[in-house]
Amino acid sequence: MPEYQGKKIGLIIIDYSIEYAKQSNKILYLDCWSGNTKLINFYSNVGFKIIGHENIEDFSITVFEKNILP
Repeated sequence: MPEYQGKKIGLIIIDYSIEYAKQSNKILYLDCWSGNTKLINFYSNVGFKIIGHENIEDFSITVFEKNILP
C-alpha cells in the first residue's frame, strides 16, 4: 500500500527474518510473483539470491535464498 511505502517497514521485517534464521541455524527462502519487478529488486538489493522460477498453474513465482549459515 502506497501509504506504507518508503518507511523501511520491509527492511525491518527482512532484518528480523534474517536474525531469526541465524539464531535458528536455517537458510531463509522467499518467493514472489515473477512479474513483481519492484519486489524482486528489493529482495536482490538486500542480499537474496534468485535460485529459480516456478510455474504454478497460470502464473510464475521467483524463489530467493539467503544462506546465512557459517
